[in-house]
Amino acid sequence: MVVAVLVVAALLGTGFAFYHALSGVTQTSTDRPLANDVVTVRGRTVTCAELLPDGCSFDLQFAFDRWGDQLNAYVASDLGPWGRGLPVEPAAKLGLQACNLSSMPGQTYLEFERVARADHPDASTAQLFPFWDQARRVLCPAG
Repeated sequence: MVVAVLVVAALLGTGFAFYHALSGVTQTSTDRPLANDVVTVRGRTVTCAELLPDGCSFDLQFAFDRWGDQLNAYVASDLGPWGRGLPVEPAAKLGLQACNLSSMPGQTYLEFERVARADHPDASTAQLFPFWDQARRVLCPAG
């Protein structure tokens, strides 16, 4: 019995020492940083965070860095009557979301509509479709 207690105590002591040694090691991030590109949209030079102040997630930053140079042409394209009434920020976000989805195999307008409705729950299919269509024609035609 005494031997078992000594073994457990030794294991706990070794575990505590190991934990203490590792807690002093500086942790480094393994995240790959994304570029912070700058583009011009409606005469204003912006980064993703400036264009989308509510949040430029990793996916949106990736899309912005990849297709942002076409955002000006995209927001000026025919996004339909509802789209023309939207400010540039949500219109750009919808386009970047459409490009992210359309660049993935098997993703269709149906997936885009589901994602778009997170920010625009009252938008109809007819109101959202021009964003998908124009993104694939203007913003990210090559995927």
